[in-house]
Amino acid sequence: MSAVTTTRTGTLLAELHGAEEALAREFHRVAERQAADHGTHYPCRTLAAQCEEHAARLRTAARRYGQDLSGPRHSETLAHLADAVREKSSERRGHHTSAGQLLLRDLRHLYLAAQEAGLLWLLLGQVARAVRDQGLLDDVEELHRETLGQIRWLTTRLKNAAPQVLATAD
Repeated sequence: MSAVTTTRTGTLLAELHGAEEALAREFHRVAERQAADHGTHYPCRTLAAQCEEHAARLRTAARRYGQDLSGPRHSETLAHLADAVREKSSERRGHHTSAGQLLLRDLRHLYLAAQEAGLLWLLLGQVARAVRDQGLLDDVEELHRETLGQIRWLTTRLKNAAPQVLATAD
């Protein structure tokens, strides 16, 4: 494998790693903002953990391609404090008429972020095939499948929420 291929693959791994970490953060934020909606809160927490696992596995794969990707850089205490504030805020507005519109906005943003990660997984799969890295390809196939599952969940959640929010009188 040439140095250019290694560098470009490492760059793609770094970009996907950033997308997965950003998606994990957004799933966490939405989970806390939607604390009153258990059908969104708990799945978002689960999917955030899944994205964090994706990022960890990408860090391992990236080392083979000359990339040293660090883990998330946030203060655990500060993150828990921010999550608690978002959760309390969510509980206070729980049944307010704008809660549904906020849910749709959150789900749309998550959907787009998940689609971006899905596209990057697709590209990485093509690269893994081209450079004949079976270990990377195995990881990509498994983790891309999980990302596609996240997109399916978001699509279903949007389909269920949209008529309730947009087709009902305030």
